[in-house]
Amino acid sequence: MRILPSTDVVIVGMGAGGATAAEILTKQGLKVVGLEAGPYLTPQDFATGLDEIGGCHVRNDLGEVKYNKEMPTWRYNESVAATDAPAFHNTRMMNGVGGSTVHYGALSWRFTPGDFRVRSDTVKRYGESALPPGSSIADWPVSYDDLEPYYDHVEYAVGVSGKGGVNPFEGPRSRDYPMPPMRAAGFTKLAEKTMRALGYHPFPRPAAVNSVNYDGRAACSYCGFCSGFACWNDSKSSMLVTAIRRAERTGLLEIRPDSVVTRISVDRANRASGVQYRTLSGEMVEQPARFVVLSTYVYENVRRLLLSKSEAFPNGLSNNHGQVGKNYITHTYLSLHGLFPGRDLNLFSGMFGQEMGFDDLYGDNFDHTGLGFIRGVTVFSDFQNLPIASAGEVPPDVPKWGQAYKDWLKTNINSVGTLSATVETLPYESNYLDLDPGPKTDPFGDPVIRVTYDVHDNEKRMGAFAVGHLDKILRAMGATKTWPGNRPVAIPLSGHAFGGTRMGTDPAHSVVDGYSISHEVRNLAIFGGSTFPTVSSYNPTQTIQALSWRSSEYIAANFGRLTS
Repeated sequence: MRILPSTDVVIVGMGAGGATAAEILTKQGLKVVGLEAGPYLTPQDFATGLDEIGGCHVRNDLGEVKYNKEMPTWRYNESVAATDAPAFHNTRMMNGVGGSTVHYGALSWRFTPGDFRVRSDTVKRYGESALPPGSSIADWPVSYDDLEPYYDHVEYAVGVSGKGGVNPFEGPRSRDYPMPPMRAAGFTKLAEKTMRALGYHPFPRPAAVNSVNYDGRAACSYCGFCSGFACWNDSKSSMLVTAIRRAERTGLLEIRPDSVVTRISVDRANRASGVQYRTLSGEMVEQPARFVVLSTYVYENVRRLLLSKSEAFPNGLSNNHGQVGKNYITHTYLSLHGLFPGRDLNLFSGMFGQEMGFDDLYGDNFDHTGLGFIRGVTVFSDFQNLPIASAGEVPPDVPKWGQAYKDWLKTNINSVGTLSATVETLPYESNYLDLDPGPKTDPFGDPVIRVTYDVHDNEKRMGAFAVGHLDKILRAMGATKTWPGNRPVAIPLSGHAFGGTRMGTDPAHSVVDGYSISHEVRNLAIFGGSTFPTVSSYNPTQTIQALSWRSSEYIAANFGRLTS
């Protein structure tokens, strides 16, 4: 194994958390090496992406190392054998430099104040008995007030389009978004008008996409190929074109793409001493460092820790309390299609960030007494209908092939509108991650992650409750029939996975502290959704970025103490 000269910090994974850390740490004068399993692509590589099939080559290429070859296995519970997990298209394990922000839908949310204290607020309002059986809900060790300045920093540094104050349920803000919302469209205007007439409080959803020229990057062209595609126009505020560019300009960041980290090393003092990785040519390399930041996706954060065994950590790094892999969560989703006969909705003419939604059913914004569940959903009108994907959105009474299928598509495909909901899934003791002891391994012979996950009654009831609201809204909008979409109520693996390295104050029940630093290894930080105690109904990216910014400032200010 080739051993390289030491650096101040090595970051594993250059996505939302890792790239944010690289920018903040290099600003403070620390020398950083960023390791990324995927390639380092540029907007020139994305210029042919306006193609539903051809454009997907970007995601497929990014997935070659991680997604295709290291996909986790899954089982409902411990009584059944694990099998290959159902196909899922956005696990965030198929990335290059910039991580999933290169091809994500760019919805950029702040969590609300109540999202950080789910357990205490629920007990205070409904009593201890309202907590679902088997749930492992815990309050965060940080508050909305702690993160608000960093949410603000992220919105201006990255570039987020939105409008503060229009969502009556949002937390207080230091200032408005740096850019106005993405433009509205016919379907979103209809949804807004109907939602408001029914008593909801709709608003344009915030997006990390330029609605106007910003920070030297062009405004969105509304090409219709956004979520699931890399941006050829630099309009999507990915880490690739924001934080990484700025960090590299300091001269203190070296990014090494196509570098698959296999282990985190530990020295004789039981501190993290660097990482071992494999290059594209197959060479094994060790990168020593005074401080290690693990910032991959949930499954790989957990897997790297469990694989990094040593005499001091026989069950995996930072796992002497047995908490690595515990409290796994994945968002659940549902959607409802509606047919608007004879009306051209033209939902192919824009991107996800144009969605209109409301939070009346979010979190604890409504009284749950007698409903049989706690927490809630965020509701939104879908956009970015790509032709091939839309061809699968036919009602159950229409054939899935043949002439009748073609005739239905020809008449109706542009007249189908969709409302969706993201369901806040809670953590449960029975849902967790570990290493699969079976025969499946990655290309290097290491076991893959095994996901033990099933949906619980709380989330099933929440989903049924949400569907009733979606149906009511679609019919009030003018839909003559509705039917369930292709999004399942629950999936075991997704692009919104959380937990496995929970944040908390007690090492017996968590892996990292409020600054995302390991309780057991003080020169190891873990960034990403794996640290979330609970998840809200919102997309997690901006919270990952805000946590990373706050923690990176703390690491830089206390670097000598943490590494001594």
